[in-house]
Amino acid sequence: MKLYKFEDFVRLANLFYTSLGIEPYALGQSTKWQILFRYLIFYFQIINLSSMVVCEVTYVFLAFRNDNNFLEATMIMSYIGFVLVGIFKMLSIWRQRSLLTTFVQELLHIFPQTPEQQRLYNLDIYVRQCTRVTVCFSLLYMLLIWTYNLFAILQYVIYERWLMWRVVGKQLPYTMYILWNWHDHWSYYPLYALECIAGFTSAAGQISCDLLLCAFATQLIMHYDYVSRSLAMYEVKFRQKFTEPRKAMAEDMKFLRKIIAYHANVLSLSELMNKVFGVALFFNFMASSFVICFVGFQMTMGADPDTLFKLFLFLFTSASQVYLISHYGQQLIDASFNIATAVYNQQWYNADIGYKKMLVLIATRAQKPVELQATKFVLISRGTMTDIMQLSYKFFALLRTIYAE
Repeated sequence: MKLYKFEDFVRLANLFYTSLGIEPYALGQSTKWQILFRYLIFYFQIINLSSMVVCEVTYVFLAFRNDNNFLEATMIMSYIGFVLVGIFKMLSIWRQRSLLTTFVQELLHIFPQTPEQQRLYNLDIYVRQCTRVTVCFSLLYMLLIWTYNLFAILQYVIYERWLMWRVVGKQLPYTMYILWNWHDHWSYYPLYALECIAGFTSAAGQISCDLLLCAFATQLIMHYDYVSRSLAMYEVKFRQKFTEPRKAMAEDMKFLRKIIAYHANVLSLSELMNKVFGVALFFNFMASSFVICFVGFQMTMGADPDTLFKLFLFLFTSASQVYLISHYGQQLIDASFNIATAVYNQQWYNADIGYKKMLVLIATRAQKPVELQATKFVLISRGTMTDIMQLSYKFFALLRTIYAE
């Protein structure tokens, strides 16, 4: 049997964080040069991305002030929302680094290390599930951002240089306000490269946080499932044949004390995870409702087939991100609530009265399920997906009304 490591859950997330110059948590010592190199990458990408946002906001402001390019401005507003989420998630993890380090250390402490422990936890199932989700989600996000990054240059190569159907001319990946005329200027090429870097930075800032959340949520679900299985499969020793009642009762109570302490530890880790990711998730959901609204509005405005494909990919990715987080929130609720069912399915009717009373306390606590929280305002479950889509539709209807008038 393959021996899995903690890093198998977070490898992809750490890869994206490395590309951003961020070390999300510290488990080892870094050299002075490694820290300096990370700072240079991080500050370059933050400054570059922030400057692009300022140029986009300026373009939108001028478009509304001059009452022109309304459709283009709404598209840029979806870019602004996407970029702001990426920046906020990057800064949130960077700011919460010490708290995240404490969380990871606690999670490592209860991670199954030996082959026997990993078999009891069914660790291979959770690693495969987490790997499948994170790889597919990463590919989807990279397909999205590089479609947008290379869209302008691909149109130029295919339609103007290869098929010679029409003149495309030099275009940048993202429309924004530029102080000078870059069309026939050497600055077009560094501008294009900087916009592509900014696009990748915003996407990596989002996806790295989401992948880290999925990895940690999967591990917490694994621990809750282990508690459920341990309770359901435990054979009460009290009143078994050829067993001394006092000794059997002591063994039952020892098992129960151990599982209660373990359960309490996992509950505290769930609260710690909400402290780390809560604010970033709240901003993510609020911004996603606007992004989905603006992209959906663009799709109803009669875009050409190429642009329609690009918009559909943007809409699908944004909706998939909301669903992914909502799905893990629901799984966390189900896994923690299943402990109450496991208590009921145990052979509690053969146990001592003290043992039964303690089981009641466990079941009572489990009936208040653990929830992934985007602060105290939003409790995340699959129903959150419906709420976000409804909110997006309300904004969409309002935007259509404003445009019609």
